[in-house]
Amino acid sequence: MAGKGKLVTQTVKLGIKYGPQIWVATQALRAPAKEAVNKAISSERARRLAMEHATSLTDGSILKVYKGDSAHWLVFDGDQPVAVHPETDMPLDTLAAGADLTRRIRPQDKLSATDRARDAAATALRRGKPNQIN
Repeated sequence: MAGKGKLVTQTVKLGIKYGPQIWVATQALRAPAKEAVNKAISSERARRLAMEHATSLTDGSILKVYKGDSAHWLVFDGDQPVAVHPETDMPLDTLAAGADLTRRIRPQDKLSATDRARDAAATALRRGKPNQIN
């Protein structure tokens, strides 16, 4: 094929020219990316613990609430909050004060991760924020 050598030569030249800058950028962006992934994993772990707890209750349900920039999962027995995952020092009633209790998830709902992502995207669109998902 004609031009293959020229393509390789151009790629090597660009790699030599911009390679160090790309390396520095990847090193600088590694920590925030790792932090975001760890935050998502810990939120999912807390959701699973809350769902297990809600399953053990008579009329259990869970609700995602925020304290600052961290997500917490409130566990309800009926309409009364009984626990929070992960643990926090804030009283349960204070966490549940401004929350929309109609958005609670019950263990029998069996929502998959895809369903939860679709619901979050739909909520973001309704609020007029298509690029921001809660």
